[in-house]
Amino acid sequence: MNVFYRLYYHPGLGPLTTRSVVIMLFILYLLLGPVSSSTDIIAAALAYGLLALIGIFTTIIVAQGALLQRSLALEVVAPSGESYVGSPVRVAIIISPTWVLPLTYLDISLKSPHADLPRSTIRVTGTGRSERRLVLELPMPHRGNWDISGVQLELRDVAGLSRFIWQEELSASIIVTPPVMHETNLPLVSSTQRPGDMVTDMLNRQGDPFDIKAYHPSDGIKKIIWKTFAKRGELLSRHPEASMTPEGFVVMLVLARPEDDQVCARALAYAISLTELKLDIVMSCEGARGRTPASDIARCKELLIDSVWDAKALNGSSIQLDATELLDLCCNQMLGIRVRKLLIFCSGARTADPLAGAQILQLATWLSTQGIEPIFCLTPPSTLINTTQLPIMQRLGTLFVADETTKTAPVVATNYQRFLADCLSRQWEVHL
Repeated sequence: MNVFYRLYYHPGLGPLTTRSVVIMLFILYLLLGPVSSSTDIIAAALAYGLLALIGIFTTIIVAQGALLQRSLALEVVAPSGESYVGSPVRVAIIISPTWVLPLTYLDISLKSPHADLPRSTIRVTGTGRSERRLVLELPMPHRGNWDISGVQLELRDVAGLSRFIWQEELSASIIVTPPVMHETNLPLVSSTQRPGDMVTDMLNRQGDPFDIKAYHPSDGIKKIIWKTFAKRGELLSRHPEASMTPEGFVVMLVLARPEDDQVCARALAYAISLTELKLDIVMSCEGARGRTPASDIARCKELLIDSVWDAKALNGSSIQLDATELLDLCCNQMLGIRVRKLLIFCSGARTADPLAGAQILQLATWLSTQGIEPIFCLTPPSTLINTTQLPIMQRLGTLFVADETTKTAPVVATNYQRFLADCLSRQWEVHL
């Protein structure tokens, strides 16, 4: 679907809208022109009629607005459960009994310190003798803890001649989590190894036969401890000790900007698959800024949500610092055992950007100098193009028409392939 861009105009003059200002200029022309020079009765009637109409509507709107500002009570109720990117978030606005005069209406919209919050408006008309519960559906653009700082109310007349605007300070928060991904095709990669006696496998007992238990006929005669039977008359048998598995930590660094929710979803799906296998995880992300890396799924999700605004502000400049803090914590947590491999989750489209790709390659090079092998887990770009040049007619068309079906910008194939070639030449693993 093609949508024409909206034209934004000056907000007006006080309670008068832009339409009223234009009409006032027309009235001034009539009064100084036809009315004064030729005493045109029709022009005079039109001028004074329009002037009276603007005056009446302005008086009604200002008086009613001042009354509503004093008497109207509002409450914003954010959803209590988890909200996901891609699904509309339902926010309820509860208002006290309200009386809106005929030929006028009240628009209510949310205020937020985050400019990315979708703009949505509820229109209230008529008389409400009881409390009203209105619902806004907001298509949240990305994950994050979206703060709502207040509500903006605008009372207008149906002719668009006058308005009365005020704001109510409120506090609410909408928590939006990354989308859910149930499957992952990434292999299991251990970042380091622990000694076998640090992990015990109680299900498959395949160790040396040093443990003792009461005899069972299925144990066989060879496992009976005859010396104990001769002294006490008890039948005891030996059985294997619990076997040891040399599993290690899986250390992950998620490089995710606000628009990289699919990267977060893939990292979370991989972390869930590891915890189901009883493996330990340590995860940090871009924009962590001193936040403690996560070692469980709930904390991973919380970390990815809380860090999104810092990741947006830093724009990739902190990824080496974030990696350093993660490795320092792992070194202390694992009793000085060194991390050998670091899984880096990243968007393929980001690696195709010259500046962002250079930052990621610089991080990987630094890891290699520290003796740590970077392993990239890339989310493939949705669209690849062979050239950055678009046909001239297509470029002219984008000046006037926006194509809503294009959700993500196309990625230049040569830049993306160049990044993959750099990883291949340095023998770094890349999983798509």
